[in-house]
Parts: sequence; C-alpha cells; structure tokens
Amino acid sequence: MIPWQCTRCSEDQLAFGPSVPADRLCNTCIDAERARNAFTETDAGIPKRFQRLTREKWIFHFNRPWPKAVETWTGTPSWVALWGPTGTGKTALATILLAEHLRTGSRGRWISGPQLAWRIQQDFTAVGDVLDHLLVTPLLVLDEPLSGSGADWYLERLLLLTRTRDERELPTIVTSQLLPELLETAAAPPPLISRWLSGLRIHRQLLGEDVRLRLRKKAV
Repeated sequence: MIPWQCTRCSEDQLAFGPSVPADRLCNTCIDAERARNAFTETDAGIPKRFQRLTREKWIFHFNRPWPKAVETWTGTPSWVALWGPTGTGKTALATILLAEHLRTGSRGRWISGPQLAWRIQQDFTAVGDVLDHLLVTPLLVLDEPLSGSGADWYLERLLLLTRTRDERELPTIVTSQLLPELLETAAAPPPLISRWLSGLRIHRQLLGEDVRLRLRKKAV
C-alpha cells in the first residue's frame, strides 16, 4: 500500500496498486467533478413537466406498450417521426429517448416549434446564436415544429436545420399531430417532410384518446 494525498481535498488516501493515480484525485473528488460536468435534462432544454420520465412511467401513464421500433434505437436511422393526436404520448416518448441518451454521458437538445419561432423572431440578427447548438447537437428533439410559424422566415430556418442535420446524419426526433398521410396538405416544404419521414415512423402506436383530457375529467 502506498499513502498519498488528494491534491483537491487534501484527504489522505491509500493506493492498493503499484502506483497512485496520475492526477492524484480521490474517487470522491472525481465523482464530484463528473456531477458538475454532467449535462442535465434542464441543460438540454427539457421542460420541467417532462423531466425524470422513464419507459415504465410512460407505459403506465398512457396504458400502452413501449413501441418496438425504438426498443433498441440508439441513433440509427437518424430520423424518428412520431405522429398522432394530442395527448397520446408523442412528446413524452421523444423526451424519454433524449433523457436516456443524456444518461450515457452525451449531449442533446429539446425545443418546440413555438419556442424556436419565438427565439428566432426575438432577434433576426442573432439567429446564428439560436441555431448553432441545434445544428450540431448529438441528438435533437423537435417537438411539433410545424406549429411554430407558417412564415417564410421560419420555414427557411427549419429547412436549414433539417438539411444540415440530415447531411451530417445526426439523430433527430420529430413529433407532430399531423399523420403522415395528411402531411401533403400541410404548409411545409416537401424537402422537410421527405427527410422527417425517411427513417422510423411511429404513429399507429400513438393513436387513441387524449390522456390529458381523460385525467381532467376524472379530476372534475
């Protein structure tokens, strides 16, 4: 055994191997450093009401099985499209996939269409600051992007975001209330729809009643 002292907390340590750690940091300090550097669900932009969700909670809350298509999904194919009526678990499902990704030590982002449109509109001269992280983040959740705005300036930025992530093959999850067969009537450029639907499509498992309305009726 070799006695040594942690350079950060100054606590006495014992090395049971042939040498002390090269950085001379004890396990407690290492764990604390990892916790400080961890990218949390809040950092990723996940709304508070969607934080700390799990697959088990999703299955119980929405009373349906976890979709087999994303049972082992880790980013390939890069596009995942979740389509269905409001209150059927689309956003929660997408958020859980992002949260599981964050727990591997990687990073990701969550943003809704209305939030993206609002942030762009706040300052058109600083659009780069809004899009930079979204263009390169390892996993992006675009929640209801078509509900953001029908204006040309918004669709142009949404197309830039979509094309860039598609070219880089960066995993992206898109949710929408419009089913795939109804997208042809949506005011969205075909290049958007083509890319969003080029990977996994989950919609039959997301059909059913609005859980929020059901719970609200019970509370009355």
